Amino acid sequence: MVLIVGDGMGDRLVPSLNYKTPLQEASTPNLDEMARRGQTGLINVIAPGIPPGSDTAHISLFGLDPFLWYEGRGPFEAMGVGASLTKGDVALRGNFATVKEEGGKLIVVDRRAGRKVDEASELVEVLNEKLNEVDGVKVEFYHATEHRLAVVLRGEGLSDKVSDTDPHEVGKPVLESRPLEDTPEAKKTAEVLTKITFKSYEVLKDHPANKRRIEKGLPPANIVLLRGAGMLRKPLPTLQERIGVKAAAVGATALVLGVAKAVGMDLYTPPGATGGVDTDYKSKARKAVELLKDYDMVFVHLKGTDAASHDGLVEEKVRMIEALDYIAGYIMDYYDGEAVFVVTPDHATPVTVKEHTGDPVPSLLYAPTAIPDDTKEYNEISVAKGKLSGIRGMDLFNLMVNYANRAKKFGA
Repeated sequence: MVLIVGDGMGDRLVPSLNYKTPLQEASTPNLDEMARRGQTGLINVIAPGIPPGSDTAHISLFGLDPFLWYEGRGPFEAMGVGASLTKGDVALRGNFATVKEEGGKLIVVDRRAGRKVDEASELVEVLNEKLNEVDGVKVEFYHATEHRLAVVLRGEGLSDKVSDTDPHEVGKPVLESRPLEDTPEAKKTAEVLTKITFKSYEVLKDHPANKRRIEKGLPPANIVLLRGAGMLRKPLPTLQERIGVKAAAVGATALVLGVAKAVGMDLYTPPGATGGVDTDYKSKARKAVELLKDYDMVFVHLKGTDAASHDGLVEEKVRMIEALDYIAGYIMDYYDGEAVFVVTPDHATPVTVKEHTGDPVPSLLYAPTAIPDDTKEYNEISVAKGKLSGIRGMDLFNLMVNYANRAKKFGA
């Protein structure tokens, strides 16, 4: 089984493309061929009109109901960068961001500090040195990809029922975390998060790495904004437990790799994989082919489609879609007739919106003996009348397992 996910690949009609979608604009001969030979449709990864997060979307695409299994984004981000979580730990996502002092407040200038932060490892090192304990709570920082971090809190009496310090908008002041329930644990954790955020500014603002960034004309990564607190209370059932397969994940995005790890996949980040538009997608394709010699299922994740979408870069999104087409074609060259293929976005990120939306997304399933539908091309318009339209992400996973002849009978 091969599951290829173009993160945020789904889109809407784009005026600058003469009201075509980026998928319609892109050259995708391999995906079009798979669509002609397979089954397609517009699917609702979570539910109609619900904008999926990348974490909840992948829980669904791995065959689990996110309404039952999702307990916050932070733990997956942390697991994806190698953190070992124990019961009671709270994990969060973090961004290196750029702020300025104004009117006694810290105002967000760039939530992503220019997105590319080559000095991230250096900055994480000083944070772990200077901010490793706050009010008796142990704090661990982990660099993820680009501007992203994972932050783990470890100690007695913590809670994940706390608000973000990230205002999620440029031009807004950095927030203090608030308890979201009236408990001592939530109050304590909110106070710790607020201190971490504002102390990170004191640690980072005059750091030599940021002075170098400013000299280069780059925005300083002078604060850590926190969001998505979560506590992993119950482990996700693994693919080995559920369907008896050995699975691997190929990617570079910590959050998605964390979800893959949580369902029992082995993680691989091949050379040149960055999680951005500069990723070496050919390296990912080669790694997937190599892994299929030893694994029953390989999941390949391409983040560049989403990164381009969030920045409103139409041409870059088209280019990344064509990169995904290369990946699909490369793997098909080796495993056509032997593997069941699924290609799908995890959600739509329209370049005109620059955020996740609840639009249905174009998906395809190609299995050598599955009866095809009448679709001729792979894009939002062409697949609308396909057999798969209206199903959910977890249904798409179950169909892949079914056509791989690995589904377990329900009932006697």
